[in-house]
Amino acid sequence: MPIKQYVFHVNAHLRAQGFASLTRSQVHELLAAAAGFATHAAFHHQAAWCDVAWRDTDLTTDEDRVIQRCLHFGMSPEEAERAAQGLVGFLGESGYAPVRFEELIAALTSDEDEWAEAVESGEADSAEVAEWVSINLISRMQQGVDALLDELPLLLEGLEAAAARGVAVAHLATAYILEPYGGLPEEDDHRFGRELRRHGQWSSEPVSFAEIATGGDSSFVQVVAKHRYHLLAAARGGNRRALLLTAERYGDPGALELEPSDEMDPYDMVDLADAHGHPELAHQWLTMLAREGEVSAMRELIEYRGETPFRAWVWMHLSRMLGRDLSQDRHEAINEDGTSYDDDFGGPAYVGGVDGIKLMPLAAEEDTRAEEEADQLFAAIRERYNLT
Repeated sequence: MPIKQYVFHVNAHLRAQGFASLTRSQVHELLAAAAGFATHAAFHHQAAWCDVAWRDTDLTTDEDRVIQRCLHFGMSPEEAERAAQGLVGFLGESGYAPVRFEELIAALTSDEDEWAEAVESGEADSAEVAEWVSINLISRMQQGVDALLDELPLLLEGLEAAAARGVAVAHLATAYILEPYGGLPEEDDHRFGRELRRHGQWSSEPVSFAEIATGGDSSFVQVVAKHRYHLLAAARGGNRRALLLTAERYGDPGALELEPSDEMDPYDMVDLADAHGHPELAHQWLTMLAREGEVSAMRELIEYRGETPFRAWVWMHLSRMLGRDLSQDRHEAINEDGTSYDDDFGGPAYVGGVDGIKLMPLAAEEDTRAEEEADQLFAAIRERYNLT
């Protein structure tokens, strides 16, 4: 049932209850209020109606909010209460349920950590995923594209409408829904990423769900294109999770604009920054690693990233405090393929490892300052990792 038809049925029910003056837009507002939203616009930015009966969920209607909206429309308190009761009765008997985009994503990914991160960052409103979403929605989505298109048209229409208005989380929810049916091998993702960077554009406009339903043999290609479009559009809209996904899959540089966080791999971010000509960002990520005790990052900064003499000595002192003195040669016997040499197997041995770094000495006062800073960093590392 299309959304317009659903609202028509609700409006007809309320008219039959004696509220003929209610307009279609006011019915939209009352439905949003029943779902717990302040306005219809707020509802459309966070949720959609789905093809699940309200009575089959654990949702409660916000009757008080409906009453307040009715009063806002100019009804008397008695009329407002009666209208609210009429709407609640309709929803309980034949109404559809609302589902939040973030809740849908959480159920699709089944990732409690990701959901918790969304809550912490303010991208989600609740830390709990409703059981009915998994039972009544996700289970139907997992039956294939045909079942998705046939059984969930109301939800898909709501998602596409929100995505068309630029709601990034709606784009991401759509991408997650299509993920099982629009995935290609990793090498294809890499090829797509190269094309994406070369052409400097995201994607062509996607086909609609309705077009996929009539696509015949070309439907798989359409699903792939639609999946990628919505994932990239979510990233373009600034969704953090989407940016990290597109960076991982396609080398999309959008993630470079994000504030650092625990779910970001610093070495991947260094590679991403280098690939897109941002050596200053690569330097920042390497510095973050070095401050956390990564000696390999300290070596990278000193040898290849133009570190100042003072900062180079900070890393040198810190490496010594960590027991990994960068000034010392570290050589070992290795096999031709770079693996450690094993006497039990014999064969030709090669010299691997790295030479120690030689730095020009600092003036005594400068060196003291560098050692003091290294000592402060070392203390912070010990505290972070509970080192004794």
